[in-house]
Amino acid sequence: MKLPIDSETVTLLSGLLGGAKKVVIVMHVNPDGDAMGACLALYHSLLQLYPEQEVVMVSPNHYPAFLQWMDGADKMLIFKDKRKTVKEKIATTDLIICVDFNALSRLEGLEKLLLSSPVPRILIDHHIHPNKEEFTLVISDIQVSSTSEIVYQLMKAFMTIPIPMSAAEAILTGMMTDTNNFRDNASTPETFEVLADLLRLGVDKDKVTAAVYDNFSPLRMKLLGYALENMVILPEYRAAYVALSLAELNRFNFQPGDTESFVNYPLNIAKMKLSAYMSEQQDGSIRFSFRSRGDFLVNDFARKHFNGGGHRNAAGGRLNCSLKDAAAFFVTQLGNYKDALLAPI
Repeated sequence: MKLPIDSETVTLLSGLLGGAKKVVIVMHVNPDGDAMGACLALYHSLLQLYPEQEVVMVSPNHYPAFLQWMDGADKMLIFKDKRKTVKEKIATTDLIICVDFNALSRLEGLEKLLLSSPVPRILIDHHIHPNKEEFTLVISDIQVSSTSEIVYQLMKAFMTIPIPMSAAEAILTGMMTDTNNFRDNASTPETFEVLADLLRLGVDKDKVTAAVYDNFSPLRMKLLGYALENMVILPEYRAAYVALSLAELNRFNFQPGDTESFVNYPLNIAKMKLSAYMSEQQDGSIRFSFRSRGDFLVNDFARKHFNGGGHRNAAGGRLNCSLKDAAAFFVTQLGNYKDALLAPI
């Protein structure tokens, strides 16, 4: 099975982990299933490996409600709510592990705290262009489906005890959510080998699937129906988008994570190649999520036009304008990619 690391990296990682009495694991802002999965898998594994070690998990803001079922999620420190506690933990830690983001700028208010800390920083990630200068050790592979899959490979490489079931469930959650339930082409043969290993460990795939995908509120389902009813389909570009204002989201008592998979639905339409979901944020900016099929590179599309980036077929971005102007700008950009969008998948 392919490992994204060599033996020298494993040795260095083991030394850093084994030599730390206190560890802080940090996720990116607006954490998703992969960030949570990778973070919790590391948390449970370190507690098993080093029982005397203090391990603290930190998120810049709240994680989606549909991930609250995960073992250990309730122990996550939310920087937005507990700034003093998080500052104290970072100030006294021996090691910082960053998961599922490629630069400290993805941490908003936490960035300065981490930059001011003199302790080693480890990055575990699968996004393009990791900012290596900010980290002591970088373990990153864009060919791997998810950061959770990389964490699994790391655990296999240096753990001398069985992987805890709580960690295995977290890894499956991260892999599942970052591949659209293994539908995206980010899933490689190695991804399914890891899935097979997890099943052999005894992970209940049906339980995890139900917890992730069948765990929403009635209002969230009504919001989905409203979003799909107002979806804009652009057959001349084989594209579609959903745009929701803050007022529309609040009408359905929006909670973090409620719109997590909305961007995937337009791609269920025959021959559709590009999907976008855009939503108005509290600060007035517009946040974008993009998904594509085939060889249309939404990471390049997001980076060039929407101040964002991401993966080949899954990316995001942000604009400072009105929702109406954001939608118009998106449609305008499609005209510049018409040949690529109409090319066979």
